[in-house]
Amino acid sequence: MSDLTPEEFEEQKYVDYFPKLETAYKRAFDDMNGTYDRKLVHAIDQQVLSESEPFYEADSGFSVELPADPLDRLAGVQVDADHARDVIDEHTDRICVHLRDQFGIGGQADEKA
Repeated sequence: MSDLTPEEFEEQKYVDYFPKLETAYKRAFDDMNGTYDRKLVHAIDQQVLSESEPFYEADSGFSVELPADPLDRLAGVQVDADHARDVIDEHTDRICVHLRDQFGIGGQADEKA
């Protein structure tokens, strides 16, 4: 079990923890790319998740905050809004799973809020 604290994560996420963040985002992308339309997954990655912000809270685990109006950011793909929202939600869920793996934090309490 990890001794990660929210304060430590916030202070170090773009310094010492950046490689772990990159790995988690990359693994989630690979998961999604093998499951959903590649153009949609790429658009979500480049146009939505590139502006996202990961957070860690001791009681609720990892979460990924998306930029405002994520669906409005999707350009170059024709997709139903409900389907796009579902794919974005699953993608962020998978990022959280891979963040837990990278930081050695397990359990259902660490699901995306």
